[in-house]
Amino acid sequence: MTALTVLVVVVASVAATAYDPDCKWRADVIDASDIAHHKYTVLEDCLYYKLSREADAMQGQQNSLSVYPPSIAAGETLEVDVHKVAIRQMWMSEAFQEMYINGYVDLSWKDRRLRWNHSDWKTDALNIKNFGRLWVPDLNSDKCDRKHCCFNLRSSLYRRYIKYFILPGKNGISSLDVALIRASWHIDNSWVRKVAADDDFKAEELEMCVTARGKSSTLSIELTIPLIISAPLVLLAPFFGTFQKQIHVKMFSILLQFLCFQFLASKTPQAGFGESVPRIYLFYAFTLCMSVVSLIITVIISAAARVVRKVPPAHRFTLLASVMNANVCCGMETKPVIDGTSSKDASSDWLQIHVALNDLSSLVIVVAYVIGLIIIAF
Repeated sequence: MTALTVLVVVVASVAATAYDPDCKWRADVIDASDIAHHKYTVLEDCLYYKLSREADAMQGQQNSLSVYPPSIAAGETLEVDVHKVAIRQMWMSEAFQEMYINGYVDLSWKDRRLRWNHSDWKTDALNIKNFGRLWVPDLNSDKCDRKHCCFNLRSSLYRRYIKYFILPGKNGISSLDVALIRASWHIDNSWVRKVAADDDFKAEELEMCVTARGKSSTLSIELTIPLIISAPLVLLAPFFGTFQKQIHVKMFSILLQFLCFQFLASKTPQAGFGESVPRIYLFYAFTLCMSVVSLIITVIISAAARVVRKVPPAHRFTLLASVMNANVCCGMETKPVIDGTSSKDASSDWLQIHVALNDLSSLVIVVAYVIGLIIIAF
């Protein structure tokens, strides 16, 4: 029992002798590169605790270095330099209508409490590995409900104390770094700027905005090919011959467009597209409208052509229709059978005029369709 007691006392005595909270052995060191890695870590701990004690005495509070900002007098502000804001990952939850962004912000500021004598401590850098051992600005994100996807970074505890200064980036322009972003989205525009808080004009915030759009070449081809197949059917319908054939072709084209639009609707995100409408939707809607208008015009002209008329049309209209049908060569109708009751049956002349009207309306629809596509595309 006695031997065990003596052993414990000896070990405790050795440990007490080895513990040196001030790292007095640093006086024998000439350069920090001569210190072993584990001893350099001990030196950094000694320096940190020395600075922590001085900060507590300066500000009159415990744990000042890790809890309180580096301010002493009332009304002081802290200048925070924003070196870089980068986005590396971005994805969207369509069900909850939320966008998630992962990235980082490179900030720097001056802390008067982190001062020491280089010749005494043999180092000009202090690596603080634990995030909670040093006070940092408490920046929180707040999503803005705007047209662009914007996030505001603000300090909750020191709103008026922190003042931001955005340093110029590449070519003197400050912007978000999205070069290495990994996402199925294309960044059209992005920026970071300093703005005043909405509820306090003396408080500053960092506004980061991203304008993104989905990109998928395979999906784009998958949605465009049906439109390319169905749209020419409407444009080429007058070349299929009689009114009845043209009506069947246009009805089949409308059926294809409707089925393709249903397939497009199934690919629509649950959250929708907000205020913007993708061009592919405008293409489908415009093509479907033009097809319906073309079908209605052809049906009306076909019904009017079946009416038997005894009064002949004006001669100038007959000549104009004859010239148009001879040069356009779109529609072609069989001449009506004359019942023999009158040698002045004008059904053939009226039919020629109706065919010319259908060809003219088809030409107008084609021109309007091409102009509409150009407007939508550009």
